Amino acid sequence: MDTQTVEQVRVTHTRFSPAVAAYGGAVAFVLAAAWFWLADQGVTVARPPATQTGASSQQAMRSYYHWLVTTLPQERYYTAIAIAGFACLAVAAIFTGTSPGRSRSRLPATIGGTLIGTGSLLWIVGSVVELGGHRAVGLMATHANPIETTNSIAFTIDTIGEAFSLAAFALIGAGMLALAGASNRSARRGWLACTVVTAVASLVTAVAYGTGNDDFSDLMLFIGGIVILPAWLIWTGRVGGFQQEPRSVS
Repeated sequence: MDTQTVEQVRVTHTRFSPAVAAYGGAVAFVLAAAWFWLADQGVTVARPPATQTGASSQQAMRSYYHWLVTTLPQERYYTAIAIAGFACLAVAAIFTGTSPGRSRSRLPATIGGTLIGTGSLLWIVGSVVELGGHRAVGLMATHANPIETTNSIAFTIDTIGEAFSLAAFALIGAGMLALAGASNRSARRGWLACTVVTAVASLVTAVAYGTGNDDFSDLMLFIGGIVILPAWLIWTGRVGGFQQEPRSVS
């Protein structure tokens, strides 16, 4: 007589892993920040034209906007890459906030992930509005339109874009603080420190937008995109609880 035994086997139920989004977002941020900085420093595009002595304000503005048109194609590329990075940040943050076992209090962690996701969405919306507005400004500048009107529209578009960015980074900073505050005491200290640093950097960037300091906000965007956000995403991808769920089968 043959004896048969029934054993309980654990089968892994594979789902989409947000760690892939986290790593992809890190790469996107580095690429976008590097390209943005090179363009801003006049490496990949020409530098803004110098104001000629004796030139009228209209001539100076027209010369500036004709130069601006040449920078718009690259702006579209690195902004599109940054949009992908913020979309990945939203996915990673929301899954971190809802991952079981990562927080001692589920509600604050969920709120934190939601705030980061909302802030990322705001940045994306503001960037799309700004890209569309800059395209319109470029078309107006290269056709027979009053340059003062073009300048006023450009100012309005940039101001709206800065308002979106201010709100976006403020929400991301608040969400990072909520995630850090809700984490278990057993959470890795390095990840907690990185989360707090990311929160502070995001809030400082929001303040830079609020004060209208363009040079400082550009610097914070570069630092955040090239180092801080990629570091948080990579660390979160490694320890964020994005594991596969086991399923028992008899």
